[in-house]
Amino acid sequence: MLDDTHSLDLSRKDLALIEAALHTQHKILSVQSQGGGAGATSRMTEVAHLIKRVKRKTSTSSVSVSPSWAQMARSLFC
Repeated sequence: MLDDTHSLDLSRKDLALIEAALHTQHKILSVQSQGGGAGATSRMTEVAHLIKRVKRKTSTSSVSVSPSWAQMARSLFC
């Protein structure tokens, strides 16, 4: 987990496209691993973790960009 990370500016549309491509790759690797592909299972696990990271990033960015009505009301009355 000591990978060098980089920051990119991507739109929601870009992230949705990347996530869809990762899901497609996961399905392909699933079929390969069922057929006896040697490294497909470990690669499939890596892709699944990456999908989770992308989802986590998109969900946290949506919360920080647009606060809910409850959050706005709380800020007015507290």
